[in-house]
Amino acid sequence: MKETDSSKIIYSGKSIAKNTIFNLLGYGVPLIIALIIFPLLISGLGEERFGILNLIWGVLGYFSLFDLGIGRAQTKIISEKIGTNKTDEIPDIFWTSFFLMLLISIVGGLIVYFFSHTLVYKIFNITTSLRLETLNTFYLLALSIPIVTTTAGVRGILEAYQKFGVINVIRILLGISSFVVPLICLLFTKSLFWIVVCLIVVRLVILILYISQCFRINKKLSKQLSFKYVLIKPILRLGGWMSVSNITVPMIVYLDRFMIGALVSATAIAYYATPYEAITKLLLIPGALVSVLFPAVSANYLVNPEYTKKLSLRAVKYIFILLFPIVFLIVTFAHQGMSIWLGANFADKSTLVLQLLAVGVLINSIGYIPFNFLEGIGRPDITAKLQLCELPVYFLIMYLVIKYFGINGAALVWLLRVIIDSLILFFFVNRKISYHLEFQPKTEHLLLFGILILSCLPILLSNIILKIILTLILLSGFIYIVWKYYISIEERNFLLTKLKLFNSD
Repeated sequence: MKETDSSKIIYSGKSIAKNTIFNLLGYGVPLIIALIIFPLLISGLGEERFGILNLIWGVLGYFSLFDLGIGRAQTKIISEKIGTNKTDEIPDIFWTSFFLMLLISIVGGLIVYFFSHTLVYKIFNITTSLRLETLNTFYLLALSIPIVTTTAGVRGILEAYQKFGVINVIRILLGISSFVVPLICLLFTKSLFWIVVCLIVVRLVILILYISQCFRINKKLSKQLSFKYVLIKPILRLGGWMSVSNITVPMIVYLDRFMIGALVSATAIAYYATPYEAITKLLLIPGALVSVLFPAVSANYLVNPEYTKKLSLRAVKYIFILLFPIVFLIVTFAHQGMSIWLGANFADKSTLVLQLLAVGVLINSIGYIPFNFLEGIGRPDITAKLQLCELPVYFLIMYLVIKYFGINGAALVWLLRVIIDSLILFFFVNRKISYHLEFQPKTEHLLLFGILILSCLPILLSNIILKIILTLILLSGFIYIVWKYYISIEERNFLLTKLKLFNSD
């Protein structure tokens, strides 16, 4: 490995930290709004309609990635052009990518349209009175897919230019609207069809906002509209394996909810999807980081691999240190929190789901880093092959477990999947480089491991006072061990300096 050469660093650690904070705000503000509005939507729509609305959000989320990896490939290519000062080539790359995504998304929309009747009437277990309304809603969703897909692609050029401030202002607007608009619609109608009409209008406005910002950043985009056939092959070649991930990852992510709807009921989706949607919002933390790291890894790996490795290793450490206390508290007080938020009946059905998914989210968050690293260095084929092998096995196991054990079984399978995924990803990254955190003496490992094992005890306690006391003791022990052994002197000084500046204000 070469020594880190700061002169070759295209995106500095400072800019990465700042942009990660922008991303956290962009994801975090809609999360807070969602937590407030979810109970109101459940009350206004009813549990079954709310379950169907979750399916709609799932479809919109899935097809934002249905672009054959072109959006992510575009970000990588444009990042490299910016780093090598070849910005004159960017308009051709942008418009060729845009039209390719538009064409592909139209095909995707037609597929959804033709399979909508089968999904609603033969696969999903939906009450007869809601089937026609749901079918018309899915037809409408099919027409919206080109808007959703091209929006995600257009955002890619802003990421390449590191315009995460602009991205997240628009992201906050979209995120809040996704929850507020259905709530406003409830003042006039409970029809999912008209709710989706309004959501599509919001998506169209967001697409226009993104395109206008792209034109502001690179003025040549509005003057040099072109489609270069010669660029199709390199774009598709790079995006080919990424496209496998773009298709299989959402399938894996949303498979559990679709199977619950088919094998149990739409109402059961609400009991599973509500804690799922809440806890997986924590993934905004690693998601905020890796979306900034991706262009940095892409631009720096060839000229400065040691710096890229350093960024990734720190990311693993920070994600674990930040998320473990949050997940620990959620798992320990899951039933109490669910009861306050959605009522005792909902808590009785969803507490174990929340606990299993919370542990999975912690592990999955760490797994984001090796996944991002492999794609950033140009090896998306590794992640794609892993997912292709995993999908049929996961489908079969999830089917059998949901059939016999319901939503709790689905949550357990989801947890086991992310554990296996993360271990395999770290294995492959470790074959590329020496990819392990450099801890000090072995005693510290045992201390930390002991804290992690003891963290299971508060969950077993029924006395709330004892539960709180033991939780505070264990959290204090975790913070002490991390601060003393796993945070470097340089990192401690940085944090203390920031705290002093905060207190002085």
